[in-house]
Amino acid sequence: MKYDIIGSSMQILNISLNAGEKIYIDAGKLASKTDNVKLNAKWAGGAGFFKGLKMELAGSSSFLLEGTADSDNGQIALAGFMPGKIKVFELKEGESIYVEHFAFLATTDPTKIDVKASLRGALSGVGVFLEKFNGPCVVFVHVCGDIVEYNLDAGSVLNVDPGHIATFDGNMQMQFTLTGNLKTEVFGGENLWLAKFVGPGKVVLHSVSRFALQSAIGGKH
Repeated sequence: MKYDIIGSSMQILNISLNAGEKIYIDAGKLASKTDNVKLNAKWAGGAGFFKGLKMELAGSSSFLLEGTADSDNGQIALAGFMPGKIKVFELKEGESIYVEHFAFLATTDPTKIDVKASLRGALSGVGVFLEKFNGPCVVFVHVCGDIVEYNLDAGSVLNVDPGHIATFDGNMQMQFTLTGNLKTEVFGGENLWLAKFVGPGKVVLHSVSRFALQSAIGGKH
């Protein structure tokens, strides 16, 4: 499998598959394909009934689109719902990341997905659901706007508006803390809750809050 990221501010991902190779795509993210790539919607990407049920209950898509190349040089292109950029994680054995479920684009192995939900994230009004990927696998992520990365040293703390969360390292924990008080939320125009990350580890953010962007353009995603 080979891949190319095309464009600048509104990127699209082009994946080239050899005969028999597969890619598993989040619902609604397909842009185009060549005729030698066959598509099949599969419950949890074929990873099992209970995993699909967990994905459904957590607010994620329970079906993944399996793309399989019948012959070499099968081309399939993927894109996010909003203007943004593509980031690729080639995870090795023992490596893992959390991906905010709307940022998830595709993976090479759906059996490596474990869906996590945050009650406080849901109460924050933004419904933070995460998909954890354990290597080895490749994960493709769509980030709204530009990609913003923070490499946190041990003990360093980063507080993030939940709408900006794209991914973070699998060894990190996400906690929710109050922004300040109700007055801050009402008059400051901010969410009542902030996501708190403690290093060491890397946090990747959307430069534009997905929730603010969808509200501004009247979108549903």
